[in-house]
Amino acid sequence: MIIGIVGLGLIGTSLALSLKKGFGDLYLWGVDNDCEVLGYLSEKKIFDVLEKRLDRFKDLIRETDCVFISVHPSSVMDVVKNIESYVKEGVIITDTASTKSKIMSYVNNDEFLRKIFIGGHPLAGREISGPLGAVDNLFDGKIYFLCPAIEVSKEKIGSLEKLLKKINATPLIIDPEVHDEILAFTSHLPQIIAYLLSYVAINENNIDFFGSGFKDITRIAKSDYNLWVDIVKENNIKIKKALGEFEKTLRDLVEKLEKEDFVSIEKLFKESKEKRLKLRD
Repeated sequence: MIIGIVGLGLIGTSLALSLKKGFGDLYLWGVDNDCEVLGYLSEKKIFDVLEKRLDRFKDLIRETDCVFISVHPSSVMDVVKNIESYVKEGVIITDTASTKSKIMSYVNNDEFLRKIFIGGHPLAGREISGPLGAVDNLFDGKIYFLCPAIEVSKEKIGSLEKLLKKINATPLIIDPEVHDEILAFTSHLPQIIAYLLSYVAINENNIDFFGSGFKDITRIAKSDYNLWVDIVKENNIKIKKALGEFEKTLRDLVEKLEKEDFVSIEKLFKESKEKRLKLRD
């Protein structure tokens, strides 16, 4: 099997490590525009071949079984446009971006791409960005969302699902709009709150006085902010909706404090705890 990965950050390199562990017979190629990343990965010998430019792999891409595009959401379509002229209809092209609606809208309007593209998003990550944070068990037990384009065959979907199960992920097919709505609340909103909480709370006078609770809540604020600016841009409308819901609840809490309505606050906290206890850690 030949697999290619475009974009060798945390997710792309973790995919490479996981695939190497899951498959005995695998030829793996990778592309990244950062020379330092390529130098680091060359030393690690994870990939069979690495390049800075995608067009260097024209012939290899024609023989590739699956290509993972693991770049910022707004860059996925640029890579797709580049690679489209090199691939055959037998290939599977997929991505790992945490926004899906814009990407799938573009793909479904292309007569060729809608036969070979399956949008993807692993519900996995770490606060350590780049290949240095990559691990071979990042996807273990994690949901891996799939958004097949409108003419992709059941065989292709099944092949990708089988591949993802090899890295111990759990594939789940989902509508792109539903995906972005859910992720706005469950992933994008928490990330924004972590950034804002760090921004508001941390200063030179209190830097040594934060407990484990604050550090746990804001751990993800150490993530790559450039990636998150891109995600906010790509899922702007649904994130605004999630922020609006949060703002409404926050304003309600402030009003309760002003009225010293601690009975209602206790009820809010109790319901919040009960909701959280429903989640599996």
